[in-house]
Amino acid sequence: MYANPQIEQMSRKDMENLQLARLNKTLKWALEKSRFYQEKLSDAESAELESLKDIQRLPLTNFAELLKKPKLEFLTMPMSSVLRISLQHHPMEVAKLYSNGDIAHNVEMMTRILVAGDVNQTSVAGLLGDLSDSRLLDVHYALELLGAASVPLGTDFHRAVALMELSQLDTLITTPQLAMQLIIQTQTMGKDIGEYPLQRIFCLNEALLNPLRRHLEERTGARVYDLFSSVELGTAAMLFSCAADFGVHVQEDYFYPEIIEFGSERIIEDSSKMGELVVTTLGAEAMPLIRYRTGQAVMRVESACPCGRTLLRIITPFGRS
Repeated sequence: MYANPQIEQMSRKDMENLQLARLNKTLKWALEKSRFYQEKLSDAESAELESLKDIQRLPLTNFAELLKKPKLEFLTMPMSSVLRISLQHHPMEVAKLYSNGDIAHNVEMMTRILVAGDVNQTSVAGLLGDLSDSRLLDVHYALELLGAASVPLGTDFHRAVALMELSQLDTLITTPQLAMQLIIQTQTMGKDIGEYPLQRIFCLNEALLNPLRRHLEERTGARVYDLFSSVELGTAAMLFSCAADFGVHVQEDYFYPEIIEFGSERIIEDSSKMGELVVTTLGAEAMPLIRYRTGQAVMRVESACPCGRTLLRIITPFGRS
């Protein structure tokens, strides 16, 4: 099933036209409103891009720059227009500010992810973690949009287990580390988490590869869906897996992906070669990022996905992603 078939099954030509239009809008907005990009792009050719490949003439952005610069230098609007503020550690403090549009985009993308994982209005989903994490708030709103029951479990594991038993959760959204703590907690209480009606776990990961995935699936009997949820990007919804379970789809209408050679800025066109994933936000309003180096090693998957989605797929060469 698809939450937004118009986007998820869009032709390659139409997607590229949409990306180019949104890319030019993002560049114009950043140059007009962001102090950081006004300085960073001052020596770059700032004329409207004629093709997606023209993005290569723009400089890359990295994590060190996000830490070095004052947090509000990336902001493109007055604080009166900001709807949400989040501060997380990765491992240093990273601030993300969101407009109403940013939140709406994140919820839209998260809705697609949940539907791809067979979540529907009959589902009961638990959110294990601190709701000061903006990404969990997006999941909460997406669940309500779908009509699914949302159960905030918090970080008190005794309370979380009690809520699991009361609500009969079939879906869990959390980090791999918190999921493991929950398993340990149920075990210390003399319970077997494998006997709960849990069908799926959405793991919020800071990397494409989740080393705990197989262990979580074996212990719970649930299917694990991995979400790349880097705090710098301000969303858990950039990438998602489908029923085919080979690689992850990129939400290309909101993120323009590139793969570059390690240690250089050269674009990799050959799908058989591994490189670093670079992304440009195509819908971010409050804090857009242009050509951000994620540090993630990926390769393209050129074959059509059996699920019917035409969104680009990527894999990490270090294991199933």
